Amino acid sequence: MQHTRPLRLSALAAALLAATVALSAVPAAAMTGSAPALSGADAPSQLNYVAKINVGEQTACTGTLVDPQWVLSAATCFAADGKPPAGKPAITTTVTIGRTDLTQTNGSVQQAIALVPHADRDLVLVRLATRITDPAIKPVPLATTPAADNEQLTVAGFGRTKTEWVPSKLHTGTFTVASTTNTTVDLNGSDTATVCKGDAGGPALRTANGTPELVAINSRSWQGGCLGTDAAETRTGAISARVDDLGAWIKVVTSLSQQDLMAGDYNGDGITDLFSTDARGQLSVWTGNKGGSFNSPRMLTDGWDFTQNVAASFTAHSTADLIARNTRGELLLWTGSTTGTFSAPKKITGGWDFTQTVAGDFTGDGKADLIAKDSSGNLYLWPGNGDGTFSTRKKVTGGWDFTQTVAGDFTGDGKADLIAKDSSGNLYLWPGNGDGTFSTRKKLTGGWDFTQTVAGDFAGDGKADLIARNDATGTLYRWSGHGDGTFAAPVRLTDSW
Repeated sequence: MQHTRPLRLSALAAALLAATVALSAVPAAAMTGSAPALSGADAPSQLNYVAKINVGEQTACTGTLVDPQWVLSAATCFAADGKPPAGKPAITTTVTIGRTDLTQTNGSVQQAIALVPHADRDLVLVRLATRITDPAIKPVPLATTPAADNEQLTVAGFGRTKTEWVPSKLHTGTFTVASTTNTTVDLNGSDTATVCKGDAGGPALRTANGTPELVAINSRSWQGGCLGTDAAETRTGAISARVDDLGAWIKVVTSLSQQDLMAGDYNGDGITDLFSTDARGQLSVWTGNKGGSFNSPRMLTDGWDFTQNVAASFTAHSTADLIARNTRGELLLWTGSTTGTFSAPKKITGGWDFTQTVAGDFTGDGKADLIAKDSSGNLYLWPGNGDGTFSTRKKVTGGWDFTQTVAGDFTGDGKADLIAKDSSGNLYLWPGNGDGTFSTRKKLTGGWDFTQTVAGDFAGDGKADLIARNDATGTLYRWSGHGDGTFAAPVRLTDSW
């Protein structure tokens, strides 16, 4: 199966020196000096979301945990020109997180398995092999307002200092904002605050209502006062890449490790199969058997870096096609076949900034449609034309504050219904009317503490079932549908999903 890649990072003007250094020259380290701690507490222990990144034996830099499985850093850590290719790092990369003192054994040390560079900033999201589950290590929230002139920010990094090539502890420094552009924040340092080699990718933080938030990421500096810098260089200013306006981009990329299960009839036998992506970006299929069991997985492709994954017959044939969104916001279609192969991707549309995308015949014409939610909570329907294209959207409802939306004929009347969960853990069913509208919701159950919910006829009995994961145990369950909007008790399918 073919797939597209996000655009590489555009070249940045090299007015200042890059903040990474080849390890062959002597390993890199952190900030000079130690600034006041965030919220008046001990800065090193509070900043356990700051990561040390080692790119093979060549480069060391810093990163910041922004999601349980993603670290944000500088793209120049992975390519001197700031243009690392998306996908698996070219050089084995190790990330140490949750350890502000590198001589300790707490936290997590693991491999980086994928890079997603930003299109026009010195930024890259680094995907960890596994999610950080330690409740003491929490991702730092993203700022939503830009840095203001003269505002003071705390900058952190594992780079060298005035006196140490390879410090074992995280260092911090207080910088003053000189100016802000559309993509960068210019910082004024001091005798006790300079961004040195190895600090690239470290965070620039503000404290709002007692909570730290990420404003920018270290990119370049003059390195005045850093060990190894010419003594004649006294400038301590730095340039960081803005991140306060990148919430949508980070949300899209980080969702790659969350939306990893979808359902569709891969082989056209009338039984719904499971598609999934793992932490390595491998897309696999588990073909289903009558009765609800599944065969061993078959890998379809690797490097699957898409979100909003849905499977249905969008092109009016017996097997499932795939629709997914890439990191540029393009919605793509892969047409399936009875041989189990897929066509090259075809662009459906650009600017797809919707979530909870689901497919089903909501209009009753025998063609698969799409439903998705926008950022304002509006739910829209795109009627399918049966050829992989869709008609103009129609608003279904507003105020859609539900999650885990799935579609299927749960009531057995031949019309696609919706099931979704509210914030209190209640699971509801909206019966479809077959004309793109839905009847009043009905409560199915409370206490729904499952995720990765998908729907389909997994048992091959003509009735739509549910499959979902218990995050606490990793167990995957199936709830067999009765065809009247009710479900049987759950059956365990597998553990450690």
